[in-house]
Amino acid sequence: MKRWLWLWLLGLLVVVWLPAELCAQPVSTVLAQETLKDGWSGPGFYFSFVKMLLLWGVFALWVATNDWANRDMMEHDFEYPVWNNVLFFVFLGSFLLALILPWFLVSFPLVVLAWAVPLGLYIANRNKRVEANEKVLTAAHFRRIFARMLKPAGVKVEAEPVDPRDAGPPINLAARGGPTPRDEAARLLASRQAPGFADLRKLLADAISRRADSVLLDYTQQGVSRRYFIDGVWHNVDPMEREIADPLLEALKLLSGANPEDRQRRQQGKFAAKFQSASYQGTMVSQGTKTGERVIIQLEGQKTRFKTLEELGMRPKMQDQLKEILGRHQGFVVFSALPGSGLRTTVTTALQVMDRFTRDFISVEDESNRADEVENVVIKTYRSAEGQTPASILRDVFLLEPGVVVIRDLADAPTVSRMCAEVSEGRLLIGSIRAAEAAEAILKLLALGIRPEELSSSLTAVVCQRLVRKLCEYCKEAYTPPPQTLQQLGIPAGRIEVLFRPPEHAEEPCPHCQGTGYFGRTGIFEMIVVDNGVRAAIAGNGKIEAIRQAARKSGWRSLREEGILVVANGVTSVAELSRVLRQPAEN
Repeated sequence: MKRWLWLWLLGLLVVVWLPAELCAQPVSTVLAQETLKDGWSGPGFYFSFVKMLLLWGVFALWVATNDWANRDMMEHDFEYPVWNNVLFFVFLGSFLLALILPWFLVSFPLVVLAWAVPLGLYIANRNKRVEANEKVLTAAHFRRIFARMLKPAGVKVEAEPVDPRDAGPPINLAARGGPTPRDEAARLLASRQAPGFADLRKLLADAISRRADSVLLDYTQQGVSRRYFIDGVWHNVDPMEREIADPLLEALKLLSGANPEDRQRRQQGKFAAKFQSASYQGTMVSQGTKTGERVIIQLEGQKTRFKTLEELGMRPKMQDQLKEILGRHQGFVVFSALPGSGLRTTVTTALQVMDRFTRDFISVEDESNRADEVENVVIKTYRSAEGQTPASILRDVFLLEPGVVVIRDLADAPTVSRMCAEVSEGRLLIGSIRAAEAAEAILKLLALGIRPEELSSSLTAVVCQRLVRKLCEYCKEAYTPPPQTLQQLGIPAGRIEVLFRPPEHAEEPCPHCQGTGYFGRTGIFEMIVVDNGVRAAIAGNGKIEAIRQAARKSGWRSLREEGILVVANGVTSVAELSRVLRQPAEN
């Protein structure tokens, strides 16, 4: 619940309740007072500070506890719409009723019950579904509260014995994806009772602390190899013994709703984790292999929302160009990237920098693969699982007369053809397609079956991107590049004195990047602005080299050239740029 709503309701309390109390005195009595003697007070007690403070106190408790409950139910993925409505409307209705009732001894207990009962039901429900150390209003919870309160005074409260299963890193796990909350609670209990639960907590905490997006476990007779996927690259980690890894996998499968006894068939399940105040959604996928079993654990934390193209890594001049193109009232802009290169994030950020208040925006998305919502962008969905494509709903979309239409996945000719046709109607069309470079994205559109003349006449710009790892600012080291390196990069001799790379002979791993030498990623972008020369190349033979040559005349820089600027600025290394720019099959 938004905090401004609580403040609004607090104002409602003062504005509505106080005048109601003051006006509760009968009008006839007020008029009669004008003719009565001084000092006459009548039955009185029409305004009471005690009553006002009591009601305000319950209202303040409701605001505080509801704010906690709202954050808690979203953090644990509980039934937010249900519990939020129960906590809000039960109290609000009772509170308004209490303002009407003339009997304070009836209205005040009603307000207290309207606050306490729904909150108690929510706490009882959530305590059944979380781990022991996350439960509230228990003896252990009150012990922790008193310990925090008395600690500044030097009073030590004896700690409650810790369950061995909760020892180790402060990570809390929960089951997800079950048919009912009761089933999820049963899965969590079964996992906690498994011998490998403590080791599972250690594994997940270690992976999260190293910023791993995924964990790969390969089971063989000799042991279990372990790898972490960090910043788009797999890193080898110390292997595990089967005596530890087997019970760990049993606990993981129980938590995820899979069958621990089945080590051959493909299984998939979900769970949640909370570590260092951050929440993660986990997915477990297991599959038997010739040598044993392979398990992939994906950990999805809160996504970073970028507000500007600069935050993505786009250089200022290209930003200005793209913003000017996106500000036009008609055209066809295509974004492209390889899988896993941040394409969806870039399209979302581009929408955020556009003017969405003077134009109507509609985004066409697959119902099973929704993108992040953007304010003032209406979502229309199709069902790819039922054989539908964006073209299935475009007719209805364009009947709404939107100014801008976004289609996240350009996968068929009818969709692209209709988009090309709508450009002439004074609309701006935005689409995305998987491609290794901007020129290749154009060829992929043609390969769908679009006529070259049709595409060349409507296409406005094509943007392509890759993600490179950024050097760790705490441990990167400068070095003087040899002349042949500068020559290969196309950097004139004397222009750059030093380049940067990860440390080659570090005595101890850097605590910031965990010894990888890199921390985070940024984008490198290329953009082909489609002018008459590029249109002629598209409409002509449609060869990739012809498109590149025509784009070069209009100021286009390739991904390699854009990446060299990032290297020269000390953001990444030559080795990282070379890795990213390899062919997709090798990357």
